[in-house]
Amino acid sequence: MGMDVDLLLGTSRPEAPPLLERIAPQVAAVLGVELVEKTGSWRHFFGRGEDFVVWLDVDPDTKEPFLSHPFVLEVSAARGAEVEVGTRLFQQLAETGRFRVMLLLDHDCVQSTHFPCEDW
Repeated sequence: MGMDVDLLLGTSRPEAPPLLERIAPQVAAVLGVELVEKTGSWRHFFGRGEDFVVWLDVDPDTKEPFLSHPFVLEVSAARGAEVEVGTRLFQQLAETGRFRVMLLLDHDCVQSTHFPCEDW
């Protein structure tokens, strides 16, 4: 089984968090993918890049870091490429300055723009 790669996302100004349908196009533009809305057992957006697949949805938890990072971008990449792909996507999103981003590898925080990983 491969490594779990998740990016927790929030806006750089979390006083008014955007809706999922508003953040999806912003994330898609940064990652260079088309995110398509899917419904079924849960509402999410799905996209495919050259070397990864992503699912974007909302985590309704009301505690930090989810309060300031309400969106979850699940990433799937080829076995052995998960860290490289996750780190690259983290950097792409963080470099815009528009997002708060946390990179989780196997549920451990390894990089974060705003939330201290040691508090994870």
